[in-house]
Amino acid sequence: MSQSLGAMAINGRRMDNRGTILVISDSSEIVSDVDDGLTEVGFDILVASDSKRAFEFFTNNHIEYILIDLDTIDMTGDELVRSLRIYTGEHFTPIIVLAESDEEAILADCIASGCDDFILKPFNSTALQARITSLEQVCELKKLYKSTVNEQVVAKQILSYALSERSIEFEEIKLLSRSKGVFSGDLFLTGRRADGGLHILLADFTGHGLSAAIGALPVADIFNTMTEKGFEVADILESINNKLHTLLPISMFMACSILKINKDLKFAEIWNGGMPDVYLRDSKTGDIKHKLKSTHIPLGINETMASRFDMDTIQLSQDDQLILYTDGLTDAMNAEGDMFGELRLEKCIENNKNNVSIFSSIVHEFNNYCGKINPDDDVTLACIPCTPYLTEVDDSCLTDSVQITSNRKDGWCWYMELSGSSLRNVNPVPIVLNEAQKLSGKGVSVKKLSSVLNILYENAIEHGVQIEGKCDYKISSDERSEVNHSVIDNGYLRIGLKKIEHKGDDALLVSVEDSGQGFNHVDCMSQITHKTTDVKNINEGISLVYELTESLHFHGKGNHVEAIISGQV
Repeated sequence: MSQSLGAMAINGRRMDNRGTILVISDSSEIVSDVDDGLTEVGFDILVASDSKRAFEFFTNNHIEYILIDLDTIDMTGDELVRSLRIYTGEHFTPIIVLAESDEEAILADCIASGCDDFILKPFNSTALQARITSLEQVCELKKLYKSTVNEQVVAKQILSYALSERSIEFEEIKLLSRSKGVFSGDLFLTGRRADGGLHILLADFTGHGLSAAIGALPVADIFNTMTEKGFEVADILESINNKLHTLLPISMFMACSILKINKDLKFAEIWNGGMPDVYLRDSKTGDIKHKLKSTHIPLGINETMASRFDMDTIQLSQDDQLILYTDGLTDAMNAEGDMFGELRLEKCIENNKNNVSIFSSIVHEFNNYCGKINPDDDVTLACIPCTPYLTEVDDSCLTDSVQITSNRKDGWCWYMELSGSSLRNVNPVPIVLNEAQKLSGKGVSVKKLSSVLNILYENAIEHGVQIEGKCDYKISSDERSEVNHSVIDNGYLRIGLKKIEHKGDDALLVSVEDSGQGFNHVDCMSQITHKTTDVKNINEGISLVYELTESLHFHGKGNHVEAIISGQV
């Protein structure tokens, strides 16, 4: 073979240029056959007589395909294929080997090293062109797949950021999260309640990938917003269920476990709908002292029924650990096709009694069991320690609420106070409504109480920007925001409920007091009670409260109001 042939480009008749093919061979017959078969359909041919020149050509030229003649190269076929794969890196460059029919073992080694196709010698132009055309289609699919993956990676980054904005990261909570694809159908959320406690949700959507992750953002929005505003778990679950029932196709649903952990770490309320057991590990013995099984169907399947969201309550001890996981953990298989399983998980927990944190032991056992076998589903494991650090926050950001029994035999009163930044971040109305329902059952009109509370709450917040001497104290939203922030950061709001007797019947006394400047409540109430014709100066909200309640009285400078709602309480 001449030196010139080993380094020359052979250009034949060509149509539209379809790229450059590198032929590694010192056989003039093979080179001639390839040239005749491929230049006429638009390819340029580069010929390298040995591996050294092949690497030089590949480094200095844009190569679309590589043909290797196994019989005439200066190194073994599998070594050359492996070396070329290192050179190609992430860019997909198809490699085709030309071999004799009796070289099956060599072909097998080449394929194992990264060869994409082979052609048995002798070959004709038609067969060669067909193989190249087939690989062109593979290249297009690879490009499309890579583009799709890149788009998904960007979308995942955006989704991950959006979800992180809707969840609180706790250093104490240990989390293992592995997705089968770019997107995960598992969802883990944490939120701090207004009273300093926690809400924790672990969910598993049907399937995995993008279709499974599509419901994550609306669920996170509902969970985050309602937790911050003081809603109870049952209300959050109901809202999520209604949203998913509308959003998801019939074939999809969301299994989930949700926890409410009290600030004092003495109790946890748990709801499990279609998820694996939730474990409570004893901090002293290392034993599993509670297994909370699924007793509800997943969310998004049926419309809401109130009884579906009943919670199980368990008692906690300091440093106990709550363990949650998705079925991807226990369904993961080893090389022999055996599942990791619940029994192995429980055995791992109970056999590591000396480990204060069981998380690392479970992960170590899981990794050793599965080896290099990737799970067929998304995997999530969360270990939540019941440590004071978990609920330790600045008290100025919390809502303090106290329930006190009154002197009456069947009476009660309830009181809460908001102060500091919690005035801006927490809407107390849902909290008060929830407590009122708990204490009075169905004996109070929720609709009436909600209207009264919302108006009085808004009235209390407005005191910080009220224009003295006017009953209608509305100002621009920009002015109100600027003034209110100063008042809110330094003020307080107190709301109280009390069961009383009014005109011989049970009634509810609602008390709202704030630290604002008050307003001219005397003129305001005078206009309402005397039904003045100057309607533009009448506060419509206070007027509505007056109509809904049996009694409405403002005290002091107008920053303390008491209203009586009649009915069985």
